Amino acid sequence: MEERRLETNIGKLLLRSPLLTASGTSGSADELSGLRQSQATIRALGGFVTKGVTLNPRKGNPEPRVIETRAGLLNSIGLQNKGVDRFLRDDLPKLRHYGLPVIVNISANTIEEYGQLTARLLENDGGQIASIEINVSCPNIKEGGVQFGIDPRSVEKIVSVVKASVPRGRNVPIITKLTPNVTDITVPAKAAIAGGTDALSVINTLRGVAIDIKAQKPYFANVSAGLSGPAIKPIGLCMVWDCFEKIPECRSGKIPIIGVGGISTWEDVVEYILAGATAVGVGTAWFVYPDIFIEMHKGLVKYLAQRDTSVRKLIGKAHG
Repeated sequence: MEERRLETNIGKLLLRSPLLTASGTSGSADELSGLRQSQATIRALGGFVTKGVTLNPRKGNPEPRVIETRAGLLNSIGLQNKGVDRFLRDDLPKLRHYGLPVIVNISANTIEEYGQLTARLLENDGGQIASIEINVSCPNIKEGGVQFGIDPRSVEKIVSVVKASVPRGRNVPIITKLTPNVTDITVPAKAAIAGGTDALSVINTLRGVAIDIKAQKPYFANVSAGLSGPAIKPIGLCMVWDCFEKIPECRSGKIPIIGVGGISTWEDVVEYILAGATAVGVGTAWFVYPDIFIEMHKGLVKYLAQRDTSVRKLIGKAHG
């Protein structure tokens, strides 16, 4: 009964727990196997969201790539990955051994590439991919990324192209990961819904800058980078709240929201769920504390049992 309290859904995808790894921080294959308590972590998770996969291999941005802030992390990795073919050959089989739904985060430089990448993945995965998460929000690449995410027309077009590229007969929910670097998060959210998205991921990192006072120049080659960690939690929480409050499809549960941003404790998870999230992604906190999912799972089980409730019953409850 306690485990059933944690169950939630992203479209028709059943998750045994609302806890997901956050794309961009979780790698693509072996991150769980090396953990001291890997089996306990796997049991705590509802799904594994991969690092961004692109059509062709990417080297990423020049070093330095990461710097700590007082309450978070700035990163300028630049979507370094081995490309779709090596992901399918080398990484996906390893991920399936975890027994978790695999959600593949994808990124591209053009709208057409998003469709090509989706088709390549879902025509060659042997039915092993549970969901696709579209990254239209990476702030530290020069082409695509956040430039798509701030333009509602591009968001709608990308989502529609991805949906059209899903092979007939495959029931693969499409998640759109939104950028917070906009005035009103509900504008690109509504555009993604118009394009046919099955769920929203709210939010990606915020743009930030660090300056090296010894060299007297920006720390990163791209100048700006993506800010994550505890500092952005109130922003992520607010944007989840706005989507749930202002978008009828989110409020009704037709379009679920995955809350992401600064989640460091099980209490943070509960806040996001009460604000309207159906599931949550945890990234930066995982760097700091490898057993974070185990502790979050324990806290959630206890909280739900004490109140004789479930994740599904708590979604959006703070709205009244």
